[in-house]
Formats: sequence, structure tokens, C-alpha cells
Amino acid sequence: MKKQNSWKKGILIAVCIFLALILIGMIFATVYVNYLLSRLNRVDPNNESTMSPSQALDAMLTDPDLETVDPTGNETFIQIDDITFPTELPVPTDPEPTQPTEAQPTEPKPTEPQPTEPDVYGDHLVNILLVGQDRRPGEGRQRSDSMILVSFNKSRDTITLTSFMRDQYVQIPGYKPNKLNAAYSFGGMNLLCQTLAKNFGVQVDGVVEVDFGGFEDIIDLLGGVEIKMTQKEVDYFNTFTDWNLVKGMNRLNGEQALAYARLREIDTDYRRAERQRTVVAALIEAYKSQPLSNLLGLLDDILPLITTNMSNSEILRYATDLFPMLSGAQMNTLRIPLEGTFDAGKVEVRPGFVAWFQYNIDFAANRDRLYEIFAPAQ
Repeated sequence: MKKQNSWKKGILIAVCIFLALILIGMIFATVYVNYLLSRLNRVDPNNESTMSPSQALDAMLTDPDLETVDPTGNETFIQIDDITFPTELPVPTDPEPTQPTEAQPTEPKPTEPQPTEPDVYGDHLVNILLVGQDRRPGEGRQRSDSMILVSFNKSRDTITLTSFMRDQYVQIPGYKPNKLNAAYSFGGMNLLCQTLAKNFGVQVDGVVEVDFGGFEDIIDLLGGVEIKMTQKEVDYFNTFTDWNLVKGMNRLNGEQALAYARLREIDTDYRRAERQRTVVAALIEAYKSQPLSNLLGLLDDILPLITTNMSNSEILRYATDLFPMLSGAQMNTLRIPLEGTFDAGKVEVRPGFVAWFQYNIDFAANRDRLYEIFAPAQ
């Protein structure tokens, strides 16, 4: 009997020790994860600094992309006041109330049904907006040079990278219409998200921002990214650098990847946006190939380079929910505005100064395409 009781007591002690070790491990993991997340730079979504409308107007008039009008008079451009937005359906209103009479029914007059947005948002979808800004040391918030929406559709098992072109002429809540990238300068993450919602019906769950110096460092910490390059791209860089790139796959370091992502001299801004999506996709692939132990070590150096408006609990929830998708989800890319849904050219912003815009955008067509990506599988 004593041996049996001693055996049971030994089992009980072993179980208690095992549970205690699990508890200690969980506490340690929680403390370490919270330490890592404390390394992030935070933006309070409820208290983000904004420009006044007059400051925003001054910023528009000093847009670094402004060019002087060709003095020969041969330049073709339109006036900014000639750009139009699609008109929204008017909300029907009841006539002024009158005193009811015997000949007049008192039942309320029915109103026309209002159009509703499709039901594309839910637990199946997470939209994370990646913002890159050209900020130099000592400078404050600048315009968003690149904006890529990463849409995780768990129902379809897809990850879609959508570039929003920075030169789109859009309505910015509380300000005069301007380029999309100006919204970030005027009001930061919060205003940029409001602008995407107003013009394209996009709901953003969280924003991650990095400046170009941080972008280079993140790629270097991962040991570079694999990018497939064309002969034209290779020739351009090899002319001005000693990088000795080759047509096909190249492992680019941070400086090279940033230069590739910003390249538009050999073609267009649309190809540049495509290159940015290519780099982000390669970055995701580089993370996927890292063992978990390596990732935890890297995060200590990477997180201080990132700014976000998400709380610790939101980040942990999304990480737990979305991490399993990274290994097998189908990766897709998209550009907004869609081809054939806009005009593009130089617009006279103020007398004697022009800038390149995408304007007269068919916002409804672009919203419909985005909603196809956001919708759950049928």
C-alpha cells in the first residue's frame, strides 16, 4: 500500500512540475512577445496630427511633383477645375409636412430604396495597408510614395496585393480634392484610410508604414530578396552602378531592392507600382522560408523600423489567424485604377505649374473589382 501511495504521489508531483513548466513557458512567451511588440513605433488612430485646410492648400501648391509649363506653348494639359467626379445618387427627401385633412391620407409616403454596398466584409477578410514614404532623417510625415493593400481572404485562401496609384485625383474628406498620396501627408494613416473608403469602398483593418531607410534595413536583415529582372532593367542599373546584375533571377540587397522598387525612368509609373508589388511578394516569400527561431531573432531588429496603428492584441490576433495562410495561399496582384477606367495626363494645378494625374476615374468599376476580391467564396 505504501509503495502504491508513493507511486501515485510521484506521478502527481511529476504532473505538477510539468504543468508548472508549461505555465512558466507561457508566461515567458507572453513577456517576450509583448517586449517584441513594444519595439514597434505607434500611431494613435484617435489622436493623429492633421493639417488645417489652409496648410493643405499650401502643401498642394508646393507639391514636389509640380513642373513649370512648357514656355514654347506646345504642352498639352487640362485645367484642374475640368476634372469631374461621379455624382452620387441623391437621397430622397419627403416634402414639407402639412396638416392632414380629410382628403389627404396620413400614411407616410414611401421612399425609394437606397443602393447598398455588397456584403463583402466579415471574418473571412483582413485588409492590411502597407505604406512607404520618402522621408529623410529629421523630416516629419511626408506623402505616401507607395500604398499596397494586402488582402487576406481566408474563405478563398488567397492573398492579393493591390497597388493604389499615388497620382489618382480623389476626394479627401475635409479637404479639397487632391492626389491620393496627399491624404497621408495631410492626416496620416487615419485620413488615408478614410480616403480609400470614400472613393473605393475599402475598409482597412490596420496600417503598417516604413520609410525607405527602414525598407532597406528590413531586406538586408533577411539576407536580400529574389527578384526576376528583365534585360532592360539590368542594363539600366549596370550602366550607373557596379552591381553586375544579370537577366533573370537576382538576389537584391536593401539598396538594390529599393532602387528597383522606385524605378520608372525606363517605362512608366504603372510598371513601378508592379515592381513594388513584386518586391513585397518576394519579401513575404523570404519570411516564409525563415525558421521560426530565426524569425524571433530578426523581429527584435525589424520591429523598431516599422510604424503601425494596430494594438498588441490586434497584431497577435491577426498573426495567429493569418500565419497559417502564408505557406499555401495563392498570391495575386492588382493595380487601382484598372486599365481603361481613367484618363491620365498633365493638369494645371495653378497658373504656370502642371503635375501628372490619373483623373476622371470610374470609381464604381474599380470598387466592383475590389469587391470581387474581398467577397467570400460561394
